[in-house]
Amino acid sequence: MSKPSLAALVATAALVAATSVHASPMVPDDGRLVNYALPAEILTDFHGGIQAFMGDRTVENNGFISEMDARRLNAYLGYDVARWLSIYVLGGVLSVENDRAGIEEETTFLYGAGLWAALIDDAQLDFLATISRYRLNFGMEVIHSDPNDLSWTQFDASLTFGIYNDSFLTDAKFPSAVGIFFGPIYTNIDMDDFEQDDDNHWGITLGGELRFANGVYASGGADIYNDDTIGWFQAGVRF
Repeated sequence: MSKPSLAALVATAALVAATSVHASPMVPDDGRLVNYALPAEILTDFHGGIQAFMGDRTVENNGFISEMDARRLNAYLGYDVARWLSIYVLGGVLSVENDRAGIEEETTFLYGAGLWAALIDDAQLDFLATISRYRLNFGMEVIHSDPNDLSWTQFDASLTFGIYNDSFLTDAKFPSAVGIFFGPIYTNIDMDDFEQDDDNHWGITLGGELRFANGVYASGGADIYNDDTIGWFQAGVRF
């Protein structure tokens, strides 16, 4: 059986997201309203945590194709400027290595900023009784670092469709919500002496998330491109 092309998978994810974006904000029969922002009780003022990324980036230098091994670890601090919008800054380290191109491993400081926006949040899916919420989220981030004098600047943007089951458990040892999400992602990396391979700008991001009653949350997943795969993990708390 032939595997579906990445372009087809991206188009499918984008179609799902686009359908949700253009859905009419009608009031269902049971009186629920479709919210175009996260509910107020979910957001506080500040949140912070850690993020880790690991994988290979396909790069080109004068027609020579190679893989840049990249690892990133950073902390972030965010603030909710609105019920539906949160901005954050981050700082950490970036390590890159490319044996074929003679780039030895070097770890340098990185910094950046980003935002998360909740475009659609609905309280229940009527046709799936076990699913209590679906969301359409947009994220955007810019980071910069200078390992091996490469002047690495990376821009990421994603649109994810998520399905969540709210358990309403008050015991902090158990998740109060469990979710999965997926959607298209765009990445552009600008660096000296190398160019990001054109076939690996667009991809799919997918993962899962756990939320706890005490404000702690954790998520993990992968960003999958034509040739590259980046695994990631994030854990944080609202305070």
